[in-house]
Amino acid sequence: MWDEIVAWLLRLGDDYGVDPVVYAVIYVGAGPFFFASLAWLVRRRRRREPIGLALLSTAISFSAPTLYVFVAGRNLPWWVYGLLIGLAAIGAVMTIRSIRERIRRPSD
Repeated sequence: MWDEIVAWLLRLGDDYGVDPVVYAVIYVGAGPFFFASLAWLVRRRRRREPIGLALLSTAISFSAPTLYVFVAGRNLPWWVYGLLIGLAAIGAVMTIRSIRERIRRPSD
């Protein structure tokens, strides 16, 4: 069964131009950068320092997998774009709430 799932994913990658292995590497690889950028952003905000670069770094690492799909993908169904945009929006709202909560919380 596992072999069938892998074969199906690889066929999808061939059909739509999105390599699932590259996507997974970007998804997993961006995680540490996202959390490091998030901590950097919160620290700078608490100190009332400019947050532009930290915010840009956080946003890029957050959206890297989705950007890969938008750039590399071809002939994707419309609902895939809608799903990705929806997930990105929900993730952004959750991240903003997390940032606000961490800024309000006393320093550890």
